[in-house]
Amino acid sequence: MNVHIKHNPLRSRRANTALRLFALTIGVVLIALAFSNDVRITGGPGFGLAQMLLLGAGLVNVLAGALGGGLLKVWVLCQLSVGATLGLAELAVQATLSHRYLSPYQLDDRYLYKLVPGALREHRHMPINGGTQLYRVNSLGFRGEDFQATRSATPRIVIYGDSFIHAEYTALEHTLVRQLEEQLTVKLGRPVEVINAGVAGYGPDQVLRRVEDELEWLQPDLLIVGIFAGNDFGDLLRNKLYRLDPDGELLHNNYTFGEEVVLNAALETSEPVLRKVGREAKNQLQALLRGVPGPTTAPAQLTYNRLQQHLREFQEYVIEGDNEVRDLRTDPYSADIAVLPGSPSAEYKLALMDAVVAGIHRQAQAQGVPLLLLAIPHPMDVMGGEHASGAVDMNQFPDYLPSRMTDAVQAIAERQAIDYLNLYPHFRDAPDPAGLYLRGGDDHWNNAGQALAAELIAGHVLTRGYVPPTALPESEPAAVLR
Repeated sequence: MNVHIKHNPLRSRRANTALRLFALTIGVVLIALAFSNDVRITGGPGFGLAQMLLLGAGLVNVLAGALGGGLLKVWVLCQLSVGATLGLAELAVQATLSHRYLSPYQLDDRYLYKLVPGALREHRHMPINGGTQLYRVNSLGFRGEDFQATRSATPRIVIYGDSFIHAEYTALEHTLVRQLEEQLTVKLGRPVEVINAGVAGYGPDQVLRRVEDELEWLQPDLLIVGIFAGNDFGDLLRNKLYRLDPDGELLHNNYTFGEEVVLNAALETSEPVLRKVGREAKNQLQALLRGVPGPTTAPAQLTYNRLQQHLREFQEYVIEGDNEVRDLRTDPYSADIAVLPGSPSAEYKLALMDAVVAGIHRQAQAQGVPLLLLAIPHPMDVMGGEHASGAVDMNQFPDYLPSRMTDAVQAIAERQAIDYLNLYPHFRDAPDPAGLYLRGGDDHWNNAGQALAAELIAGHVLTRGYVPPTALPESEPAAVLR
């Protein structure tokens, strides 16, 4: 039996018209996207490769829709297939690689930026230090596991600071915070809770604002604020959160985010992960074709360049009144204080640091919480002015004093009658100071450096009696929290 299917010209014409309209619509959308500034699509303003590809595909669709023809159906099906493939690929890389490519930070109008609650992220070390490190941000926006927002009977210590406290480059069990918690728990014979409130790149000015907002509900028995003397002075000018009035009092500053800061923040949080993967692959291929470059800048020149940057930042912010924040997390060595201590830039930063610390102290006093300042030295200073991250030319800068910046933190604490622990002499006099830090120009301490710092802090806390010892019954041995 022969079955004859009758051809319906009207239906064919309708299908062809629908395909042409579809192609025209897709073409117009792609052309519009090519001229948009949506970072999720184009990567930002300007007309680059992504925009050219979108424009080309859009024009081809418009032409195909206008002309029609037998290949139109194949062309539309190819595009739908490519679109579906890219969508599935994006979902796949988000599920498997988002911890590597998504930023752990988000812009914040009060703190400039903060950690993304619940984020799981990856820190990639320099090759010489090897490997990667996964770390987690809890639901409250602190590194580590969740903790009870309301106080229990367990003594609580909170430590604020920058990357030395945050320690995203270190496994949780080796961080300063966790090692301090374990040491105090064992030595006191009772559980002690130590909360990691560090955020990489933070300055004491951002810490002040967080203390204002968080100290009341955290209700710690001790507040520790780590000040990385190596760059925290410079943060105060670069962040532009505060100024000094003519009487030296702290003033809130009306800052604005620069366009590039806003763009980069949008890229970090909104750009497809697949695009990030592609960009990294392209950069690695280009680096491979160029070969591995050798050092391009001598350590002494690095220090000189940083000095010029600090002097320029002082001129722009303090003298010219520039309130645009252009850099959130680049923290160069505070060379102006180290080698030009009498410069207007250095003197202003010292006065501003004094006022910011006074603000933190007032908040602690208002909540009835004792405050301990922790002065953290830069490895270049620990090693007498020379480290892979930079060096000081003693002939050019004879006034350089390795202990100057930690001495400045100590002097502020003494002037305000704040308890302090200056880590500089302990790290300088260690049997192997270089062995306390990561290698290859990374100025952070390694696991050994964090262990030494934890031991010193634990001893100080016990000596001062901040957490009174209470022996547990023999049937209830001490146990480390979490």
